[in-house]
Amino acid sequence: MGALELRNKLVDIINSSDERFLSMVSALYKSYNNNNRQNADFFSELPVDIQELLIESRKQAREGKNRPHNEVMADFREKYNISGRA
Repeated sequence: MGALELRNKLVDIINSSDERFLSMVSALYKSYNNNNRQNADFFSELPVDIQELLIESRKQAREGKNRPHNEVMADFREKYNISGRA
């Protein structure tokens, strides 16, 4: 059954349903909608320049162009003559 056929069938069912069934359908829709929002990717809400930076950083990571945090920090400590202890 295609989307259009299903939509028409659901309209017919809804038009002939009682209040209890309509409440259940409404609750199902709200639950479905809330789950989609909770799982929605916040990425699209970020500024475009941040999105571009994140895309580039993921690409670099896939290509192995990243370094572990401890190596970066060791270089930083050496460059600025900082002890690794707090």
